[in-house]
Amino acid sequence: MDAPISEPVFLRYAQAQAAYGTHLLAVHRRDLSGCCCHCGRSHPCGHRVHGARLLAHYADWPRDGPDGG
Repeated sequence: MDAPISEPVFLRYAQAQAAYGTHLLAVHRRDLSGCCCHCGRSHPCGHRVHGARLLAHYADWPRDGPDGG
């Protein structure tokens, strides 16, 4: 079993995951036909849903450290 990671390492990971979620939401947007303008799948595509889930899960972790400031 892997060793647990330290809190600062996890916070960096959470920030990266939230940023990736934001990126997915920005790229996988609906076009005028109702499809994703990036991948062509019906909106919301799986990538957009995944981005929203990443953002919802990781965006609430403190950004500047354990005390939130």
